[in-house]
Amino acid sequence: MINSVYMVLDMFFNILELAIIIECIASWIPQLQGNKFLNLIHNFVYPILEPFRRLQDRLISGIPMDFSPIIALLVINLLRGLIL
Repeated sequence: MINSVYMVLDMFFNILELAIIIECIASWIPQLQGNKFLNLIHNFVYPILEPFRRLQDRLISGIPMDFSPIIALLVINLLRGLIL
């Protein structure tokens, strides 16, 4: 039972990390905008990245780079280590 919960949580964290990476790569390619699959990924990842974007704007405003995916991946790995 505990092994099954561990596997499900680990798979969830892996899918979340992959979705964030796909979202980052897709944001660099303008031809992919409007793709239904990428819209689904964006809708899945947006609520996770938005608090980190607001935090970045509050702490380091005015920079042209979005570091929220990096921060989100770090927090996800931290949570994975704490939970699993």
